Amino acid sequence: MKNSKGHPFLKSFLYAGRGIALCIRQRNMRFHISCAVWVTAFSLVYRLTAMEYGLLFFAIGLVLALEAVNTALEHLTDLVSPGYHPLAGMAKDAAAGAVLIGALTAVAVGFALFFHLPKLTDVLLLIVTSWRLAVFGALTAAGALFTFAYPQNRRKEPPSKGTS
Repeated sequence: MKNSKGHPFLKSFLYAGRGIALCIRQRNMRFHISCAVWVTAFSLVYRLTAMEYGLLFFAIGLVLALEAVNTALEHLTDLVSPGYHPLAGMAKDAAAGAVLIGALTAVAVGFALFFHLPKLTDVLLLIVTSWRLAVFGALTAAGALFTFAYPQNRRKEPPSKGTS
């Protein structure tokens, strides 16, 4: 099956992959991915139920999807309004607000899933008194490097038509 431009259906996955790669160049997306990896590792020690994992992964997916939409809206806004315009700023602020709402929702889900004091205390003691501490330390360090030291690799804009 082909889409309207004549490319094979599977080629659309390539475009989506390019979009994900574009989003990963954004520091906030890398921060959200790092947090998702860390929380997922913690959940493996915490031993969530299948239903709890479903809720956790839904919350993670919501934040990542909202961050991707925010990135798309920022690029589109920059295209249609290259100079400052208050409406462009409001659109960007609203999209960023949506990400913040999603992230706060994910934090609330995390509290609901993990804040059972006796079990949380047991899991934290298990982590701190075992080899798992090194794993979580490494995940934290890797997440910080991924978030803040990841190369930006910003592409230069292609030359516009009619210029030499």
